[in-house]
Amino acid sequence: MDKESVLKVLSKILYPPYQKDIVTFGMVKEVRIDGDTLAVGIYTGVKKDKDELIERLAREALEAAFPNVHAHVIMLEKDPAAAAAPTPSAETLKDVKLKIAVASGKVGVGKSTVAVNLARAFARIFSDSENARVGLMDCDVHGPSATILFGEVPQLLSDGEKIFPPVTDGVKTISMGMLVDDSQPLIWRGPMITSAIKQFTSDVAWGELEIMIFDLPPGTGDAVISVAQTIPLSGAIIVTTANKLAEKTANRGAMIFEKMNVKILGVVENMAYLQMPD
Repeated sequence: MDKESVLKVLSKILYPPYQKDIVTFGMVKEVRIDGDTLAVGIYTGVKKDKDELIERLAREALEAAFPNVHAHVIMLEKDPAAAAAPTPSAETLKDVKLKIAVASGKVGVGKSTVAVNLARAFARIFSDSENARVGLMDCDVHGPSATILFGEVPQLLSDGEKIFPPVTDGVKTISMGMLVDDSQPLIWRGPMITSAIKQFTSDVAWGELEIMIFDLPPGTGDAVISVAQTIPLSGAIIVTTANKLAEKTANRGAMIFEKMNVKILGVVENMAYLQMPD
């Protein structure tokens, strides 16, 4: 008996209601073998009743495969990987009271539209003609859309040290769309994307804000992880549509924030119905 053979046994246990097993989902966190004693740590991040089901199935499978071994299945209350995740510095965007990420699992669900309209709505509450108290950071480096959704956006200004974000509809906004020609695709990989996000936080003169909305790219790529690891988010909003594929990808996106200890504030089911014209 070794770790590989233990994982092979556990890989036959499907995680309901999906057709994938608990090993593929990355739920088996620890496998410890000490003589004739086997201890397996599993974290599902779901309700207790499902934990009890997984614990029973795993224990029965291990006992059947290794009858001469004392098998112990421990359902972990916390994900060890989440506990080891980098903690964002409280100094990052310290003058912004609330930092809300808007994310989605897939493209085309209206995430950026929700993010921009949410920022506009908050601007009606907090901003005035002299002071913009709401910010929007477009973190989608490859497909920035804030400049399109806001329409005519003033030009960026800089004093050589800091970039001053333009204000549109009472919202201070920064986007890669302001820095790169629309006709030029960005062929950037992880480190460059992470660097761009850091520049948006440290090199932009945001000032004191009541709230900042982070429009994240779809999926669970480098930009999403970078924001969750470097910015002390107040919470995240997941945008999806009323179909099974979008719901499943939204669930995967939500799991990223849970692993980073970011609270899910709510889910927006966009385009849920069509209102016919009179």
